[in-house]
Amino acid sequence: MNHQAYDQKNKADFNDYTSTLEKALKEIENNKNLKASVAQLERMTGIHRNTISNREWPVKKLKEIKKEREKEKLREEQSCLQTEPLDKKLTQVQNEVIYWFSMYQEMKVFFENTKQQLKKAKESRDYYEKLYKSGQKSFITAEQEIERLKDLLEQNGISPDQFKN
Repeated sequence: MNHQAYDQKNKADFNDYTSTLEKALKEIENNKNLKASVAQLERMTGIHRNTISNREWPVKKLKEIKKEREKEKLREEQSCLQTEPLDKKLTQVQNEVIYWFSMYQEMKVFFENTKQQLKKAKESRDYYEKLYKSGQKSFITAEQEIERLKDLLEQNGISPDQFKN
């Protein structure tokens, strides 16, 4: 009868330890700040490390947690490595857009200035063309007047060469 009492007590302790270990392992799995080690499990449960090691399954679960954390860390590193070049490319594209926008703005200003210069050149050309035609008309009128006066002088018997000096 005494053996039976010890067996029942051992079985109850075994079940209590099992549930305590499972809870602690879930907590370690969910909290990355907690180390996945037998020492951490011992601190959390108060169960001696030899008892934990003798059960084997908690140690296996700790190894699985470690492997999963390593895989997750690798995924994060790869994600960062993939994101880094994308960020770099985005920055390069933004710089390229800024460069070409600046070039566009410079060309726009250049062509506006050129357009104004062309307009002023056309106005100037038109002014001088008008001035030239006006001068040419005046010249022709003056030549005609000179010819008329020469004719008048000749009609009156006066030589136009007398007035040259």
